Amino acid sequence: MAEKLVLLDGYSLMYRAFHALTTPMTAPDGTPTNAVHGFLLMLFKVLQDEKPDAVAVAFDVGHRTFRTDLFDGYKATRKPMPDELRQQDPVIRDLIRRMGIAILEKENFEADDILGTLSLECERRGVDAVLVTGDRDAFQLAGERTSILYTKRGISDTERVTPKWILETYGVTPGQLIDVKGLMGDASDNIPGVPGVGEKTALRLISEYGSLERALDRADADEKGKLRERLLEYREQAELSKRLAAIDRHSPIDWAFDRWRISKFDGALGRLRELGMAQSARRLKEIQEALAPAAVAETARSEPVRKLSGIEEVRELCLALAPKAKRVAAFVGNDFSIATDRSRLSVPLGGDLLSLGVTRDEALEAALPLLAATAEPALYDVKSLGRVCGIVSPDAFDALLAAYALNPQRPSFALKELSEEAAVPWDEMCPAESLYNLSLFQRERLKRDGLEFVYREIERPLLNVLYDMEREGFLIDASVLEALGRSFRARIDELEREVRLLAGEEVNLKSPKQLSDLLFNRLGLPKPKKTSSGYATTSAEVLESLADDYPIAAKLLEYRKYQKLDSTYIQALIKLRDREGRVHSSFDQVSTATGRLSSNEPNLQNIPVRTDLGREIRAAFIARPGWRLIDADYSQIELRVLAHMSGDEVMQSAFLEGQDIHRRTAAEVYGVPLNEVAPAMRSAAKAVNFGIVYGISDFTLAKNIGASRQEARAFMDRYFHRYPGVKRYMDEAIALGKERGYARTLFGRRRYLPEIKSSNYNVRAFGERCAMNSPIQGTAADIIKLAMIRVHEALAREKLQAKLILQVHDELIVEAPENEVGRVKALLTESMEGVIELAVPLKIDLSVGRDWRACK
Repeated sequence: MAEKLVLLDGYSLMYRAFHALTTPMTAPDGTPTNAVHGFLLMLFKVLQDEKPDAVAVAFDVGHRTFRTDLFDGYKATRKPMPDELRQQDPVIRDLIRRMGIAILEKENFEADDILGTLSLECERRGVDAVLVTGDRDAFQLAGERTSILYTKRGISDTERVTPKWILETYGVTPGQLIDVKGLMGDASDNIPGVPGVGEKTALRLISEYGSLERALDRADADEKGKLRERLLEYREQAELSKRLAAIDRHSPIDWAFDRWRISKFDGALGRLRELGMAQSARRLKEIQEALAPAAVAETARSEPVRKLSGIEEVRELCLALAPKAKRVAAFVGNDFSIATDRSRLSVPLGGDLLSLGVTRDEALEAALPLLAATAEPALYDVKSLGRVCGIVSPDAFDALLAAYALNPQRPSFALKELSEEAAVPWDEMCPAESLYNLSLFQRERLKRDGLEFVYREIERPLLNVLYDMEREGFLIDASVLEALGRSFRARIDELEREVRLLAGEEVNLKSPKQLSDLLFNRLGLPKPKKTSSGYATTSAEVLESLADDYPIAAKLLEYRKYQKLDSTYIQALIKLRDREGRVHSSFDQVSTATGRLSSNEPNLQNIPVRTDLGREIRAAFIARPGWRLIDADYSQIELRVLAHMSGDEVMQSAFLEGQDIHRRTAAEVYGVPLNEVAPAMRSAAKAVNFGIVYGISDFTLAKNIGASRQEARAFMDRYFHRYPGVKRYMDEAIALGKERGYARTLFGRRRYLPEIKSSNYNVRAFGERCAMNSPIQGTAADIIKLAMIRVHEALAREKLQAKLILQVHDELIVEAPENEVGRVKALLTESMEGVIELAVPLKIDLSVGRDWRACK
């Protein structure tokens, strides 16, 4: 069998990795490492899949090459390397060298030329060459013994490019792709080509004539119109473009196959651990052992996956493994798989009349003895598993929640993507094996990043609280909803008639396109910007701007409000009730960047609280007969957190003295005694208090308080003069965000800030606002979560019948028998106000009622 050489295009893969893994990653010293992770993932995958005898990485050297001598504009439009990637370039090169992998560079030549020269030498010597790159220019190098592993997108999505593939895809040979590029040019490299000639035309010409020169020679006689003119006019430019696109396969690079042979990668292991990449170190060691199997004894974990077929077989094997296994992971997907430190097994799920296998319930029940016998078994989405089988493993390690604690902003929380990001090989036959290794990585990373408290003391115990809340649900009075529904639909019908009367014609109010045509074309209302569909938008923002002057806009806003309330809440809540009349919302722990919870089916957190209609809907949420609802709402928790974190003495004194913070702010800013603060002054102060740390602008503040921008700016200046600690906090939060790349709550939760170093002003400003408000919002979210855990534990410890049934923003609702109300109120006060000691006291407002509306 022929030997194999793998050649990697260093910068091409580095850029691909940097843009594929947008989730912020840093070493313990703060150095960004997302490109390092991505590059290693690609390198490891290639080594594992290709099993080469030798490997080398080619890099460009500088900006000047023989191509820039031919054409000054070559690659002139390329943007400079991003700063965060530039920091990682030497780290990646250092790791490559430590692995004993050769780095190949040559002045005046590009990495493509090195790949081209060495692949041609491979063809001559009978060595198989695999060129790994994200640059399609390399397709011209495909040959009998040379294939290109093209990274299409992401980290693992690759295409094997061969001469046959090129012929089938483009209809030309690899060498003819140079001629194609001569005609069509390449915007990314600033190769001009022939203006107006695209890929389709270029491929036709080369397929028909065989070469660029032949196509240009025949243009005068065979082609017509604009194409003929362009081919004749830009002949020299096309020939230059072909020379620029052609890879030099005779560059002065020496053949040194024996020096490129794979040896030990041990030199990189220590450095990977220093970078906080212990999982990558383990994976590298495994790859080294796989490439040199004789040197290492095979372990039990390398045994093939054991495929089981029946529930009895699963039960017996799990019982047998329970006394021996030190660690275990279980995953429910299309199959049910288990991985321990000794074995891997899988069983197909199904178990109905139309499919083989066992049910999820049966599989989980059979695995319980094994899961219970090991400390902290690794599972994925424990709460969802609990919904399936009715059991939540109290000690299980939840990889989903660990991923959220590590980075709440990741684009995907799917197990496969989490594994890929952590450099854990994805095991299609036994996903539990990937989960097993991912959990090891996550445990180490939680420790390294100071996030163990967030996971172990907040998110993981909260899971059990939310599971019980979901099971308990909230009782609904259907008669209230049905009456509201009739009232809402009557108003909807009335509004439809009024709108049609104002329009003077029939119109479908649910069609944005028809409404846009009616309002802005036929009725002539001031036209806003167009949507991507080509018609002017009728968004709420646009209608609100028109409502004061045009009654039809106001009617449409009201119509949409009633429609949304009726469909989203009235009809949905009636349908979602169970047999006992309760609705069971699902609480999502991993959907927000700040640590806040969300809920769905139904979404109870978005029911309007400050409108009469919203309060009407809340009246349908009731306590069961003989019970009461107890509402405990943190008072101005975010401002109290701001007072603590900013250390502002004036703000702290207001809370310590029990003053109305908005009245105190108005007094400070307007320079009047507390008893002379007018309602308008207090409203303005309230707008600033709640908006200042969110980066409110003078324009927005002016709009909110009905003042000019100059007045709003002066108000903000006076605010910062009276609250210098708040201004200092905001400035320091932005500076820390830029330095660290993330904002942090009092409990260590992180929100990453990739936007804060953007060259785009609006994007950067958003990052700065996040740097200021995320510690406040996130700390408030952490406090409410810790309070939920304490309340849940206290209710159980006191053996009360009362149940925590809902959390909405800063508010907890407990349903309790009438004879427990007094004890529950005391318990809520103690648990919520005593959850953490700040520089100012935490306070809650308590209310009791038969329904949710009565609690407010």
